[in-house]
Amino acid sequence: MLLMTALAAGSSGCLVSEDYDSTVSGSASTTASGSSFVESQSIYVDLSDGKVSEDNSTWTSISTSKTSLLGGSAKIDYTEDSSGNSTNLIRINLTDTTKNTGVHLSGSMENGGVKIQTSTSFETGVYLESASISSSNYPCIDITKGGSASVFLIGDNTLVDGRKYGYGYGDSASTCDSGRVGSEEGSDSKGTLYCKGSMTISGSGSLSITQGYKNCIASKDGILTIEGGTYDLTSTGKNGLFAYTGVIVDGGSITFNGTGSVKTGSSGTCKKANAIKTDSDNSSGYVKINGGTLDLTASYGKGISSSYVYINGGSTNIEVSGTLIENKSITYYDEDGVKTTETTSFSAEGIEGEYGITVSGGTTTVSAADDGINVSGTGCTLSISGGFLYVESQGDGLDSNGNITISGGITVVSQTGGGNSPIDSGENYKFTVTGTDATVFAVGSSDMFSESIPSSTVSPMIYKNNFTNSSSSIGVNEVIAIEEPQTYAAALLISNSLTSGQSYNFIQGGTIGGTLHNPDAKVYFPATVTNGTSSSATASTSSSTSSSNTPGSSSGPGSRH
Repeated sequence: MLLMTALAAGSSGCLVSEDYDSTVSGSASTTASGSSFVESQSIYVDLSDGKVSEDNSTWTSISTSKTSLLGGSAKIDYTEDSSGNSTNLIRINLTDTTKNTGVHLSGSMENGGVKIQTSTSFETGVYLESASISSSNYPCIDITKGGSASVFLIGDNTLVDGRKYGYGYGDSASTCDSGRVGSEEGSDSKGTLYCKGSMTISGSGSLSITQGYKNCIASKDGILTIEGGTYDLTSTGKNGLFAYTGVIVDGGSITFNGTGSVKTGSSGTCKKANAIKTDSDNSSGYVKINGGTLDLTASYGKGISSSYVYINGGSTNIEVSGTLIENKSITYYDEDGVKTTETTSFSAEGIEGEYGITVSGGTTTVSAADDGINVSGTGCTLSISGGFLYVESQGDGLDSNGNITISGGITVVSQTGGGNSPIDSGENYKFTVTGTDATVFAVGSSDMFSESIPSSTVSPMIYKNNFTNSSSSIGVNEVIAIEEPQTYAAALLISNSLTSGQSYNFIQGGTIGGTLHNPDAKVYFPATVTNGTSSSATASTSSSTSSSNTPGSSSGPGSRH
């Protein structure tokens, strides 16, 4: 099991410390390594034939009458609707089990699903062994009763959620407005693959999920942990990965494509398709990226949205789009068909952490129609201490309503559009560079570029804010270069490769070589930059002397002096 203790927060709600241990203990399953779950007894379910076995050899047909398993401690049946007809929903009741139980699912099922009622005293392992489930009015896999579960991916698995956004299912049906599309018997559980308690997913197989109702994978009351596997998640409903407490990615390969819709007015819509999200009611919720490969695309959603965000490793690529909406009245029907009127806002931000964001490792690339990275809580901090971070934004690149502190790593920002800045700390708060091994390279619009100048830096910096608007490549020879920036009119470089008091050239449209540090971002580090148009600036640790804002460009070879 994963060990997780609560995040500590100061009186403002901002992060002050954390106690986090992502290690796993216990013996790993021989079938799927990485989880501490040890299987003591087994149930095998053939979804294609509707049969069950305890030994994967002798099979019994599943019916609407309960069949006893495992010495009577477990039961299995097809549930019935209010008219007494089979729902094609397989129910496995493990609440009386006294051992860890493995449930092995294989084969394919149409218009059905699997509901597993877990024991709160013993663990449950769910093995998806080339399973394919297309549900009707239920989640494909519903793990209930609050017990923790380990899910193992073996082979290629597919889940298609048949529930429709705006319908009321189960208890929600009675609260739906009569003018809405409709309501049906079923379940309003929040995920296509859903666990009421904590859920850990691992294995070498794959999982494809398509849904248009709520979330692709959800842990209602606990922690959702991804340790391995390949995921292809598609949502026209809400989120990809969702949990109340926290989402942890330790490994695996995750692709998310989400399409939401936010339309204000008396007949609006409000479907925010975030790739990774924790419950907005939980002020201590967190997302931790420790490893793995993530490719997250969201229209009218965010890449990552939580109270706290930690990026410690892995490779993460985020692309978000959508039109900015600020405090507009909206009347809409939510996913359950409940009519709601509220004042809403939306901004297409790559990563939002209300009370704090920490980047300490990994490779992260963000492209956002609004702010790239945003800490929205007043007085809360964006901290960068390692890794490679590239942000491309039309709003602020790095935005915090508190301090921004960079102590290590490589941070590159390409920002465009007036009224915003590549780096923007909160009013009465500071942007500081505190580590000599930190490199910061930012280009963007000139009207608010002064906000990107740090109040203090331990490494020399150069900057200019009088370029003619350009999207030409730009760099400083022997340091760093961006091959394909957005349109910019100002540039800033902070690096210990610079020497205070010496003059250096920003070179536009030059020939770039060196190490292609990030192919997606087209950033070279270290870089060779020759030819092009040069604009000189003098390096200094003082913001008052490191800029030359009078025209000083020349054509021809440019070099580091």
